[in-house]
Amino acid sequence: MSNQQRAEKVVKGGKNETLGQKNTVNNLLNRAIKFRKSRYVDQKLELFKKKFAPVNGTAGVVHATSAYDNISGSGASDNIADKIDANGFERASKVLFPKDKLSSGWNEIHPVGSGLKDLGHLSSLNAVLQVLTYTPALANYLLERKHSANCTIQDYCFVCAVEDHVRTVLKGSPYAVQPRVFVGKLKKMQNGTSKDAYDVWNYFMEQIQSFLISEKRTKDKLVAETTSLYQIFGGYIQKRLDCAACNTPENTYDSFLHLSLDLTQCSSVERALTKHFKEKVSEMKECAHCQNEGEMHGKRSIYRTPMTLAIQLQRFNQDSDQTKINKTVKFEETIDVSRVVTESEKSNVTTKYSLYAIIVHTGDTIHSGRYMAYVKSSNGVWYCMDNEKVQVASMKRLLEEKPYMLFYNTPPKVEKREKKKVVKTEKKMVVEPTEASVATVEEPVAITVEEEEEEEKEEVILPQVDEEEEEKELEKERLRKAMEESSTKEKVDNAAAIVVEAGENMKSKRDKLGALIEKESLYSKSAQVKEDLLTKLANNQFEDDIGTWEEDVGSTVEKRKSVLKQFKQKRKRVDMYDLDYDRGKVKKIKNKQDDKFDKPNMFQITAEKTADRIKKNKGKRTGKT
Repeated sequence: MSNQQRAEKVVKGGKNETLGQKNTVNNLLNRAIKFRKSRYVDQKLELFKKKFAPVNGTAGVVHATSAYDNISGSGASDNIADKIDANGFERASKVLFPKDKLSSGWNEIHPVGSGLKDLGHLSSLNAVLQVLTYTPALANYLLERKHSANCTIQDYCFVCAVEDHVRTVLKGSPYAVQPRVFVGKLKKMQNGTSKDAYDVWNYFMEQIQSFLISEKRTKDKLVAETTSLYQIFGGYIQKRLDCAACNTPENTYDSFLHLSLDLTQCSSVERALTKHFKEKVSEMKECAHCQNEGEMHGKRSIYRTPMTLAIQLQRFNQDSDQTKINKTVKFEETIDVSRVVTESEKSNVTTKYSLYAIIVHTGDTIHSGRYMAYVKSSNGVWYCMDNEKVQVASMKRLLEEKPYMLFYNTPPKVEKREKKKVVKTEKKMVVEPTEASVATVEEPVAITVEEEEEEEKEEVILPQVDEEEEEKELEKERLRKAMEESSTKEKVDNAAAIVVEAGENMKSKRDKLGALIEKESLYSKSAQVKEDLLTKLANNQFEDDIGTWEEDVGSTVEKRKSVLKQFKQKRKRVDMYDLDYDRGKVKKIKNKQDDKFDKPNMFQITAEKTADRIKKNKGKRTGKT
């Protein structure tokens, strides 16, 4: 069959044999196959890429890419060399929650939250919940529902419970909130006790982290340390250990969510922090350089500072009663940790923090007293959260407390606004004489490059200032000018003034006092005013003779007493029967005055008499007619 016959058969509706044989093996093998990059991550392939590297280079080799590539944002290829820096610090292969999506400052101003009810000696739980609620980065994360909107846990989720609690508290309800959801969970604590706020804090950190990891289903330790919790509270400590055999330094890194400081021989938080990182550390391990296994010694420092720094002061002794170290430890509203940061990383990390919350314990042992939390609200005001009580606290009161835990936050980044440039347009008046009149025409004048440069040098670009700031500046300028004018004027002493100095003797002081009394009698008008007030007038508002306290002699005193007696209220006579009855000495009941109900109604009698009189008068009138 020719090609033309086959075409006519297809047009008439017949079956084409070549079309029917389209899906044969030969036809499928001859087809071109196009590949595209996968959206999903193959974990096994990623592990193989870590272990092996191409021998002949990477030219022409296509690697699978994932959604977690380019962690650092530089666009470099995902290999081991890019993940490990010069100090041996290894970054995670992927990030579960990016740090740039978190803000260390409040996104919105919220009303101060309500207090929390103490459900059975659990003030430690209330204090920890209040600190978590007023942690800006965590509160923003929970209020924006960045977790609950993507949560895949079907049953109870601890992070969702904390999110619901924070949203409920920050609504500004006038009633105290009952944290019943967390009371039952504290009974399942395996490490520590619910009477210690530090143990409760660790329990919350463990639970939040475990639920975030179970949702992401990752077993990689470095990847697990990229959750939203570690991006807020997490940092890294570098241990620089030296081998005793070959003296080769080796760096190891450990993550942390808080720092626990010893208070021995420390009078301030900064001193305790410096002492903690100055202590020598030792570890039994094998040297990677000479394979000598033994004890290695060195020091530690902070390699990556956290966004939110949590510090615990070890105030409870490890004895049977767990007595408390009730010493005063000085702390400030700001702290700089640059002295304990690794030297090579001081320019790469944030070292300055601002205080936003503390937890205070009142009592001599861990089994007595209660916990309170001082928190800084989104409006910048400090509040004391004592279970149900919410009170405004001053900075002086805050710094006088003896904290158990301190919480610092990195200051939020301030975005600089670009100044608007002033655009100037120049126009020149060109005058052309005519027979009738003189016409003025505006034409733009061409300005050379040199003239433009000179004008730019002469121009002064003023920054945009608000009206309130302008008024404040003007007021400051006026005050400054007034002070300058007053300083230029000559000072003239008042010759008539009587000045008493501290170093004078008693005789001169008495003389000056006598002179002052004499001047007062000569120039003062107090005597005239007194005389005018006490003058007896015809229409005197007091309607009686006016006297003064100086006249308390003779008849005046008696007259005053008699007047006071008239205004004095008479005391009601005490009924002894009522007193005995109230005290339970008399058991009988008072006799009711029933006789007043048997008396005739006087109003009714009067009405009946009036009606009878009216009837009689009517009868007399009818008889006369």
